[in-house]
Amino acid sequence: MDSWFTCKISYLKQLENGSIAKKAESYLLNAMSFTEAEARLQGILEEYISDFQLLTCAKTKINSVVIDESKENYFKIKVAYVSFDEETSKERKINEIFIVQANDLKEAYAKTEERLKGSIVDWEIPSISQVNILDIFPYEDSAIVDQKDELEEEEA
Repeated sequence: MDSWFTCKISYLKQLENGSIAKKAESYLLNAMSFTEAEARLQGILEEYISDFQLLTCAKTKINSVVIDESKENYFKIKVAYVSFDEETSKERKINEIFIVQANDLKEAYAKTEERLKGSIVDWEIPSISQVNILDIFPYEDSAIVDQKDELEEEEA
């Protein structure tokens, strides 16, 4: 089972006016381990940023990622479910975290609502916040492939 990692890097970038500034950027990618996450990030970024320093690489609890490359921003959406535990005969609140690429909060909410449509459990969205992620790198770009399949079905 793979996990999501948030990796933050810093590097020096020459600006248009010729001065050099230190930049920090965050990326989200999935991997099996911290070592693989660092190696994947190095492989992906090496052609764009030749010399960077990895500041942090942290395992991030994310249940689902919705990528739409035509959108600008990423939003972290907390979805809460109520589940009944038959062993203890008590209700239990379960939280899941979604990362959704959208232009604004309304669109992120609508995409999450669409994704949860037809769910057999009652759910609510207690929080949505914009996150400072520059890009997301899933394995095999499976989230993007799903979107392309949907577009092809609509065109047919």
